[in-house]
Amino acid sequence: MKREVFVAFAILIISLSALSYILISTPVYNDVKDKIVSVLCLSCIKMEPRTVLKFRFETVNGGAFPDLILENLTESVIFLHFRIDVCPACNEMDPIVRDMFGLESIDEPYIVASKNFSGVEVKLIHINLDHADSELKKLYKLFDVAGENGVPMFTVVTLGYDRGIVKPCYATGYGFLGKSSPSAAGKVIMKMINDAVELYKRNREGYGG
Repeated sequence: MKREVFVAFAILIISLSALSYILISTPVYNDVKDKIVSVLCLSCIKMEPRTVLKFRFETVNGGAFPDLILENLTESVIFLHFRIDVCPACNEMDPIVRDMFGLESIDEPYIVASKNFSGVEVKLIHINLDHADSELKKLYKLFDVAGENGVPMFTVVTLGYDRGIVKPCYATGYGFLGKSSPSAAGKVIMKMINDAVELYKRNREGYGG
């Protein structure tokens, strides 16, 4: 009886060892392992568990990041702020973004401004889609992760580490970003920017543009 138990146990160990070898040797295992590493690299900025915004490497339609983004990423984090003419929530969030970047006004349909956050330049690109050209509207579509054409929409683009390569990544939020007031939403935007700045600091030396 003991001999039969021993033989059965030995067969089980051999089977498990063989299965482990097969998994480790397959592209599927390596692909999963690479994805896990990528997630951990993004998590090194110690985001709080309640943070709902997710940094992504792939644009919504799988298209390439446009030159407007790639050229600016060599020098700064990019903060995209989209609105339309008639939008009460946009009107409430505009002053939050305006004050965050130290602007006197944010009423123009297209504004580019920069501010230093913790030693990193963050470039604001404010876009009113009702007055935007086709290229700027395409930019909105690239980052509209909800796919509902909602505004106000805020997208921060920075640098992340994915499978051994430093490349652009972004996070997108909408409206009051899950909060009950513009002031509370402003704190979430500030966290978006701080997270993006931290990622940028960690990865900019490895970015080839």
